[in-house]
Amino acid sequence: MKVKTDIVNRVIKALASFTVSYAFVIIFYVLISDMGIFDPIDNKMSMQLMCICFVIALIHFGMGFLDIKSNILFFLLYFGVVVAVVLFMGFFVYHFFIMSVTFFVYLMGMLAVVFSGTYLIAYYDDWKKVQEINEIIRRNRK
Repeated sequence: MKVKTDIVNRVIKALASFTVSYAFVIIFYVLISDMGIFDPIDNKMSMQLMCICFVIALIHFGMGFLDIKSNILFFLLYFGVVVAVVLFMGFFVYHFFIMSVTFFVYLMGMLAVVFSGTYLIAYYDDWKKVQEINEIIRRNRK
């Protein structure tokens, strides 16, 4: 029963991560396109961005079964997946990248902000629990 509950919790977290990241992507994409850096968004582009967010969420879901001890390694791997999926799907699947330094600077900034915001919102409760457990461990060591 515990394994089934664990899987359900992981699926819910993956869906939360997907929806939060998609919302952030749309918000920041619109803001950056309003500055003239990205092309304006249309229905097709919004669906493509949704697919990219979904693929990232699926990969992150699968990676959630890995036992990654280091927080730094965890963040690097998860952010690396974001960058790799966005670049691969943007270049080879949807062909919507503009080859300019400005475009990629804004894209990387957007990815960092979206990843950070998604992680903070979708995984805040987990982070709080980890901090509480660490505090209990610190107290018990004294």
